[in-house]
Amino acid sequence: MKKYFIIAVAALVALASCSKNETDFSSKKSNAISFSAVAAKNTKALITGTTYKTTDPHFGIFAYALTSGTWAVNHSTAQLYMDDVEISYVDADKIWEPAATYYWPLSGTLTFIGYSPYDCNGTVAYDKATQALTVTNFTQVAEVDDQEDLMWATTNADLSDNQATYTSELQTSTKTGVNEVFHHALSQVCFAVKKATGLSGYVITVDSLKFTAYSKGTLTVTEDSPAWSDQSTGLTFWAAKADSVLVDNAFRAYGEANLPVPQTLAASTQQFTIYYKLATTGGVDLGSTSKTVDLRVADGVTSWANNTKYIYNITIDLNKIYFSPSIVEWTSPAVEQAIDVQ
Repeated sequence: MKKYFIIAVAALVALASCSKNETDFSSKKSNAISFSAVAAKNTKALITGTTYKTTDPHFGIFAYALTSGTWAVNHSTAQLYMDDVEISYVDADKIWEPAATYYWPLSGTLTFIGYSPYDCNGTVAYDKATQALTVTNFTQVAEVDDQEDLMWATTNADLSDNQATYTSELQTSTKTGVNEVFHHALSQVCFAVKKATGLSGYVITVDSLKFTAYSKGTLTVTEDSPAWSDQSTGLTFWAAKADSVLVDNAFRAYGEANLPVPQTLAASTQQFTIYYKLATTGGVDLGSTSKTVDLRVADGVTSWANNTKYIYNITIDLNKIYFSPSIVEWTSPAVEQAIDVQ
């Protein structure tokens, strides 16, 4: 019995909330630098909401000092102040801060460049001359629970501390920090499955679903504009390896979201394979099969972008049994038999 698929694709773009290039900081005893972190929706592995979780991962910061002028005009003369420093959450202070204490300058400004996670699977560097943050040879892993949600933070430029502003906060010992708003650098790929209408007498069970895609590349964020290059290394990502019985007219998410690098889709390169079995509601086993389909959809999604969620809606249908009757012609020539009746 032949099976076929109807595939629809929905792309949902997760955008960072707006934030001002300013910092609110207070400290009970000093003007040390601390941070607050926001995830631009939905870090080592996905989180939901817009709050950067306080357990894991930590993020990294580059900071440059200018004695005069603005970052946009004078960045090439800025001095490196924080060189790829790990920022961790300190529960006692309820704030993100580095292990070593850094203080605000007495004059001039600081500009901060951030990324997450700090121990990402790639080589991180920042070039002040080109204002480019690079993560070279970032490599994603296949296991969903170990995948990294690579992110970069909007540049916080020309910030300075002003203790007088926080007098009331000093009295109550509250702290706020440099606002780091992170953006997802990877793509998010998800699947939903249903069976076609009219199959109420049949049980379709999805056994597993996997897809192949590039898992390696280099991220370059220039003046807060991200771009990917050198994508390579095909990897098999498993959305799920668990039975799921399909229900008529109801797309249900199947498996977990995976985070491949953004890439252009090509025929026979990025593909998914779904494994499923068929039975009647009365218990007749009608076998199992698998189907491999290109993820590049004609007149649809032809590439995956950063900070974008793609949902592949898969409909499994069955070919109906039809009949084409015919009749075997009478044997020709006719056989004549003589019968005498007396």
